[in-house]
Order: sequence, then structure tokens, then C-alpha cells
Amino acid sequence: MTPLEEQREREDVELLAGMMGGGVGPDEALRVLRKHKGDVQKAADAMLSGDRGEEDIISAWHNTSPSTQITAYDPASSGVPQATQASSSTLIDLTSDDNDARTWQLEPSQNEAKFGPSERAPDPAFQMVTTNTPIDTNHDERTLNDAIQASLADFNADELELFPVEQTVREGGRPIALRTESPGIAYAALTIQALFHVPQVRESMAKLRLPDIDTELPRDSNDAGAAQTIWSLVELFVNLDLAQLSAIIDKDVLRSLGQYPWNGSTDSLGDLTNEFIKCFGSLVDSFLNAQKPEDAAESHLFYFHHGQAESRGSSFKIEKNGIQGCVVAVEVGETFAPNDLISRLSVNLSRYNGSSSVHDLIFEPSDLAMFQLKPYVNHAKSAFPSGPPSAKSSREPFVFPKLLYLDRFLLENLPLANEKRMLEREMITEISELTKRKESLTTFNNRDALKDLRASLHYYEHVAEDRGDPDRQAALQRTAQKLKNILEANVAHVDEIDGRIEKLQADISKIFDCPELQKHQYDLRAVLMHTGLPGRKQIYSYVQDKQGVWWKTVDHSVTEVPEETVLTDPAGLHLNAGPYLLIYSRHLSEEQINAPVVWPKIFADNVEAANRTLFSLLQSEPDAAPEKRVPASLAANSSMSSLSFPFTQASLSDRTPLQEDSFSMDVSVESQTQR
Repeated sequence: MTPLEEQREREDVELLAGMMGGGVGPDEALRVLRKHKGDVQKAADAMLSGDRGEEDIISAWHNTSPSTQITAYDPASSGVPQATQASSSTLIDLTSDDNDARTWQLEPSQNEAKFGPSERAPDPAFQMVTTNTPIDTNHDERTLNDAIQASLADFNADELELFPVEQTVREGGRPIALRTESPGIAYAALTIQALFHVPQVRESMAKLRLPDIDTELPRDSNDAGAAQTIWSLVELFVNLDLAQLSAIIDKDVLRSLGQYPWNGSTDSLGDLTNEFIKCFGSLVDSFLNAQKPEDAAESHLFYFHHGQAESRGSSFKIEKNGIQGCVVAVEVGETFAPNDLISRLSVNLSRYNGSSSVHDLIFEPSDLAMFQLKPYVNHAKSAFPSGPPSAKSSREPFVFPKLLYLDRFLLENLPLANEKRMLEREMITEISELTKRKESLTTFNNRDALKDLRASLHYYEHVAEDRGDPDRQAALQRTAQKLKNILEANVAHVDEIDGRIEKLQADISKIFDCPELQKHQYDLRAVLMHTGLPGRKQIYSYVQDKQGVWWKTVDHSVTEVPEETVLTDPAGLHLNAGPYLLIYSRHLSEEQINAPVVWPKIFADNVEAANRTLFSLLQSEPDAAPEKRVPASLAANSSMSSLSFPFTQASLSDRTPLQEDSFSMDVSVESQTQR
């Protein structure tokens, strides 16, 4: 290979290893990549199916020609040897299971094939097409491969793109995009933007009294400490609320929280975000509690207290260990539980052993309820890295509600909630038994019993001949009638079972719907998403503004989206990614959400100056540019010394004599006592 080809191969190997979340080493990634002739998309699909390149080429034919040789693939070589299929005397029995072991050894791309006639009804989606119409069967593969290559280029890019100055002013109520100079900490910027759109967080940040700081210390100094970080965070929130810039770039505020850069993997993204929120929440909660009046209750903005309770019949043993929690980890994907938030929480927080059970409960809830969604790992499959033909990664989308009630998970509701849980378990057990009963009526020897009954009935009624024999004719009629009676009885029983299951499922969905368990409502405020690929443009957020409008932020682009998109976005599903953080907060009335937030005067005043500077650069005062103005209710604009906005020099050359590559508005901290 040429040096350029070797470089590209190394980059592809790093990308593949990163996509696997650290579970695959570079050597394995290289083997699989070369096995698929350098096709990144095919290699990624194979690795997601469990292929690690150990068994590279397996003959599925009986070689009868001495001139035909199938050469084993050498991982160290750069090419893939070609094998010619020889004639075969080996037949595959479509009615036997003897070939299962051989089928399991096929490449992942062959695992989905099912040999033998299909008993499935014709699917209208699969229609005949004209032979002269070109069919692009590789379109999806090329699309994913292009996306992978684009994300790799984006992930390795260190420079922020510059764009015209006309795009610098946000319009209407569109949120500001927060960006970072380093792509590795873009996840932290998205997290801050999401937290800003939580009303309780925004209000608490505005209420913080600015602590005393040493103004001579630089922001990134180790001696600046938590006080300087609080100043910077409040200043950042003021800009996110009042600035009219469409995007601002953070230079050192996020770094002061000590976060680690993201390596591009799905697993590390959620873990890093979790740790970042814990750091941010701990800092803010500590200052809120330090500044509260002595007789005021302790602040639980981010952190809640939880413990365990053991249930034995009607008695409970409670262990108050004073553990604090912030972000709750929830396994999603391929498990026995339904793939929705409430079901997964119930499974994660309750464990049963005969007549006893142990429950993780919230003793003192927080204002925020945040959930890190982690892909489920089935360790039982380790014996079969590639899995049997039927073992596939779950592609069922994860379902989460726009509002939820945490009452069933609170200590104060333990007796009632436990009673409901036991009733729920009884219903689930009955559904399981009914399902087994239905299978016994509809399945026999892995065949559709009802279909076979109908086929037999059709034979005796329409195919079998009596040959003019009255006795044979009577026997055929008796047999057909018996089959008809059995079929009708089974169908009626199956319908009865389906009706009962449907009713039980409806009852389960409403079992916790009672006033006693609907006092702690939490509303969805933000969703963080990951497509499964590395790069700052492969992670994005959905946030809701004060008017209830949802916005999608991808890097510097912010667009309005319907609520349905937020709740059903399928991005990342094929790469075991998707939503990785859900942020809920206590329900507030419209009046509470729209209550004005009063920011420290030292920052609010700088908003005005920064706003005037921005419009002067555009050679258009606000009064002269109504199409660029923001409604008066959104107040003015501000910026800060650690923030800037990238302009192209060409776009500024005919507007201002400034020669800088970026527009930066400095703020000096002149007074620590002004509000």
C-alpha cells in the first residue's frame, strides 16, 4: 500500500475501534476491515453483529475439483484472496436442523438468510419491478459509508468553520448555539445549553449571589477556584438568555469544570456527560445551600437522597444510608422488559425473590430527574461472539414520555406503590401463562397449527375424492366436520385469550393512575442525541423554550422541530445509539415558566454594550433593522471575555475596518457587589 492508503487505513481502524466503545482493539478492527476489502460500512455492520475476524473465509461447498483451491485469509496481508466456487455434491436439507452449525459459521451478512419455503403471506411491499429499471442496492451502504467518512473528518478537525456575518443575529425566540473551540468537549456545550432550558436551573443560577473573587487571577488559574467558576457560569447563562448572537464560542468556562475530551465512542459519551452534570450540579447545589437562610430547606436542584427498602408481605425494612444521586443510569435495548423508560426504571429499581422484594427508593426528590440511557450488554452471548442466526441487536426504538410521575419510586408511597406492583406482577404472570396457552393452540413442532388445520380441512372438503364410494364419502365428511369443529374451537379460544391479554395490558397501563401517585409530575425539558458516529456534528440536542416550542441544535445550527420528532427520532438506532440523556424537571405552570428572570446587573449591563457593538458592526442599529430585531420581551444582548463569534473576514471587509478573524466582546469585572 502507498503511504496515503496506509494512513487512510489507520484512520478507518481508529474509527471502527471508537464506534465499538473500546470493546474492540485495533488489531481486531484491522482484521475485519481487511476482510471486507477496506469497506468501512460493511466492516462496521460485521463488527456490530459480533464478527472479530477470527474465522475469515469458510468454505460452504464441497470441493470436487483438484484445480480449485480455497486459500485461508491471512490477516497480516493487505488483500483478500479470491476463491472460485466449485461444483458441489453436498445438498442442504431444507427440512432438517442438521445444517444449523454450518449456517452459524457463515459471515454475518449471511446470518439473516432463512433457507426453505416461507409460510408468510405475500408482502405488498415486495413487488415485481421491470428488469430494465436500474436498482441501486448499495445506496444505503454508500450513504452510511459517506456519513462515517464525514464524521471522521469532522472528528479530526480542530478548526471551527467561519460563516457570513449576516447569520450572526438570532431571530425570534430561537435559542443560542453554544460551541467550543475543542471538538472533544462539544458534548459539554450541548449539556450546558440543555440545562439552561430547564426553568429551575435558569432561575437558580439567577438567584446565586456572586461570591468574592480575586480579579487579578486568570480564569483558567488553579487558584481561581469554585468562586471564579460560578462567576463564569452565571455570566454564560446571562448570555444564553439575553444575547442576540445566533451562536457563541466558549473558550475556557467549560474547561474550568475539568471535563475530559470525548473519544467518539457511544459508551464514553454518556459517561462523560453524566460526570460533567455531576460536577456542575455539585458545584451549583453547594453554593445554593451555602447561601440559603438558616431556616430554609436544603436545596435539591440536582441531587436527590435515596436508599433501599426490603418488603416482606406487609412489613418493610428501610435502610436510610443517605446516598446522594444525580443522574440515573437506565439500560436500554435488548432485554426482556419493554423498551420504554418507565418499564426499565421499574426493572432496575425493584428485585424480587419469592415473597420478598428489595426496592431502591427516593427519600428526598430533586427538582431535576435525569436519565442516562446505556445500551444493554448481554453477557450470556459471550460464548457466541457472532450469535446464532436469530440473535440480532435490538433495533426497537426506545420510548420515553413527555411527562412522568415519580410517585411510585418515592419512600412516602412505598405501601401503596408496593401493593400496585404486586398486582402488576400478578397480571404480568397471567399474561405470560395465557401467551404460553395460546402458543400451545397455535404452534406444533414449530409450525403454524391453525394453518395446518385449515390446509387439512381444505383437503378433505375440496381435494379428497370419494371415488363414488358412499362410505368413503361419509368418512370424508365426518373427518372434515371434526376438523372444522376443532378449528372453530381453537380460533374461538385464541380470540378469547387475545381479548383477555388486551384487557390485562390496558389494566397494567393504568394501574398506577391514581391521585395518590400523581403528585410529583416531571416534564421533559431536553433530550441529547447521538447518531452513533464520532464528530461534533454527530451529537445534538432537543430543547424546549418558554413557549413550549422544541428546537434542535446541531453544532451552530438551530432549527424548530415538532414535538413528535423529539419523541420518535430514530437517529443512531442502527448503530446502537440514539438518545443518551433525558432531562426532566418538576412541572411548572405557564406563569411560573414565563416569570421574568433577574440577572446580576454587572452582566446585564454588558449585554447592552455588546448588543450595540454587534449592530454597529452590522452598520444597522436595532431601530433601523426591524427584520433582525428580537421581540422586546427577550431583552437585550450580552457577551463575555471567554466568548466569541466566528466571522469570515470577507464578510466584514465592507462593513468595518476590524481585521480580526473573530468578533470578541471583552468584559471587565469592575464590581463584585453589583447585582
